[in-house]
Parts: sequence; C-alpha cells; structure tokens
Amino acid sequence: MSLLAVKSLSLTLGQPLFTDLSFTVAPGDRIGLVAANGRGKSSLLRLLAGGIAPTAGDVTRARGLKVGHVEQDVAGALLALTLRAAVLAALPADEADYEGWRVDVTLDALSVPERFRDVALGSLSGGWQRTALLARAAVGEPDLYLLDEPTNHLDLGRIARLAGWMADLPRAVAVIAASHDR
Repeated sequence: MSLLAVKSLSLTLGQPLFTDLSFTVAPGDRIGLVAANGRGKSSLLRLLAGGIAPTAGDVTRARGLKVGHVEQDVAGALLALTLRAAVLAALPADEADYEGWRVDVTLDALSVPERFRDVALGSLSGGWQRTALLARAAVGEPDLYLLDEPTNHLDLGRIARLAGWMADLPRAVAVIAASHDR
C-alpha cells in the first residue's frame, strides 16, 4: 500500500518546472530530492501537500494520510508568537487544550532548550525558526514529512540532531526531503 501515488504530474508556473513525473511513496520511504535552486523542489512539495494544483496529472493520497509540510520560510503571522505558541497553534483548535502536552514532548525530542520556548519566533535565529517549523509539523504526528531545505540555517550540531531525530522516527513514517545541498 502506498501513502502517495503521483501519476503523469506536470507543473508550469510561468515556465515548465517538471513534466510527466510518476512515483509512489510507501510507508517508511526516505526520499531525497537534490537539485539547484529554482528547479521546482519547493513547488513539488507544495503540490504534494495539497497547497497548489498540478497543471496536469494526479496525486492520490492514502485515506486519512497526515502530511507534515515544513516550508522554507516562517509565515509572517507566526513571527510574533512564541516558539511554544507557534507549535501549539499547529494543533487543531479543539485539541489544543487537552493535547497541548504534546508540544513540550515534541520540543524535547528536537532538543529545544527551555530558554527559547517562550521567545517570539521573530527574535530567534533562522536555525531555531527552522526547528520551530519542524516541531509544528511533528506535533501532528504525520505519516509523511515533506521537508523543504531542512538544514537551512542549522549549524553542524543541529544538523546532527536533525539526522538523529529523523533516524528515530517510527519505521512507517515516510520522509521526502528537498535540498540544493547533498
């Protein structure tokens, strides 16, 4: 059973970014998309997440599939929120009151120091903002992560922690990571 099936997918945004793309993503797959900047990696991830529609082709998602999409940039509306509040806001509103404990568990798993948790995202470094975006995706316990340039703004220590965190994901969780850097 696949989590995601892509068939004959094409996307044109001013110019063709990709055409006739077909693949499947199975539980536990780890897929790396490596290409230069401007080649359509982010657009493909947005399309897979359901944020934009393809020019042609189909994306079929498994019933009930939970996708954690980590975009490259923090949305402006999140910058005024504390790191903890930004992660909490990723939970459905009806779950935030009784599932809020998952925020601290997620931040612990990503080794976020307590001193950063109640600081506004706009005041934190790009690396901590990236970590906050990852935590926002992780708190929802997705079946599939779509990671757009996940190592941007991270130092070597944080990259190692990210790799360790990814290695500790449950076996059935799939990851597609897009990067311009191997």
